[in-house]
Amino acid sequence: MCIRDRSLNLLQVRSLLLFLFATCVASAFYSCNDEEGRITIDNSAPAQVTNVQAVAGPGEVTLSWTNPDSPSFMYTKISYTDSKGEEKYVLVAKDKPSTATVKGFASTDECKFSLYACSVKGNNAGAVEVSFAPGAPAYLEVVKTITLSPVLGGTLVNYKNEFNTTVLIALEYHQASDASKAGSTKFEVPANSEGTQLVMLMDSNNEFLQGECVVRVSAEDEYENASEPIEKTITPIPAVKIDRSLWSFPGYNENSNDATIGYSSQEAQGEGDKDGLKNGRVVSMIDSSLNTYWHASWKVATNYPHWFILDMGKEVTVASVELIRRQGDARGQKGQHIYTCTEAGATDPSNPDSWQWTDHGDFAFDPNTDVPQSCGLPTTPRARYIKVYFGTEHKGTGSQAMLADLNVYGAEE
Repeated sequence: MCIRDRSLNLLQVRSLLLFLFATCVASAFYSCNDEEGRITIDNSAPAQVTNVQAVAGPGEVTLSWTNPDSPSFMYTKISYTDSKGEEKYVLVAKDKPSTATVKGFASTDECKFSLYACSVKGNNAGAVEVSFAPGAPAYLEVVKTITLSPVLGGTLVNYKNEFNTTVLIALEYHQASDASKAGSTKFEVPANSEGTQLVMLMDSNNEFLQGECVVRVSAEDEYENASEPIEKTITPIPAVKIDRSLWSFPGYNENSNDATIGYSSQEAQGEGDKDGLKNGRVVSMIDSSLNTYWHASWKVATNYPHWFILDMGKEVTVASVELIRRQGDARGQKGQHIYTCTEAGATDPSNPDSWQWTDHGDFAFDPNTDVPQSCGLPTTPRARYIKVYFGTEHKGTGSQAMLADLNVYGAEE
């Protein structure tokens, strides 16, 4: 063999390795022809599989069989039609256990399975055809167990899954008096579990639905089979606007831009008072005027991150935090992170960094709209303190965060 070029490019190396691999694999199925010195493939049709058995499971059938002793037998092919009318198949190599679980059935109707014992090239002696019925799909049974219980601002979804497979529960809901106020959610129910899931009934603007609500409940499996929705009605416990008369910001100093233990900065000099009210300060968010606003310091230049801590003066149950942008100004933040802390969790009043904060995650904020924007807290925590944090990832077109108004909804008790 003459090699003109000793260097091989990556593609040539890969092609050569694939060729050698294919040759090695094929040689396992070849037998020598002594007369011609050639190798040939035994592609004769193997005998059929025998002793086909089945065990029904939730939305599934587990098949087992006995493989033939034919030398040419390489794998078993199982063909069937799924619940959507699509032709499917499963391949089981001869060196694997002769069993297969076929999943994804949406009913208990019988299904015909065709089992082929195949040679290396798929030659076979025809199918062994059997029909078996799967068990009732888990999602159809789980949906029957679902009940709803009203809670503050939403509902508890009670469920029971006695099956060894996960199920998805889907809710579509709207306010009975105004179907445009609507929302939806979906959550996973673990296998062999019984429990509850809190769902806040809020519309696409993160506003709580009021009064009686219509909830359509369904369940799904991982194969996109779904139950027919079951319609239920529920009236959540109303989430009210928390009284602001006791509210404050730790360490507040109306004459300084500097950071305190309660906020990263404020603009106490450059914004000018409005309507007889202090402007630019953190307290401007709770003065009941949309003409005033908190603005992170700009006379003394600052940049993200910005933050503040609200002290509500007593513990309340928090369902949502409502924020309103500085009116007509789109330069502000694009989101925020929210934390809460109980009264007992504020162990050292002079050091909020040491407090036992509960992290409620990130929330988007649209700096282009003047309407209130709500951040729903599905766990409805008890809290006295709320920390709103604007990280560098929330930075808008400007360098400072700003808000005109701040409200909290929940229960005073």
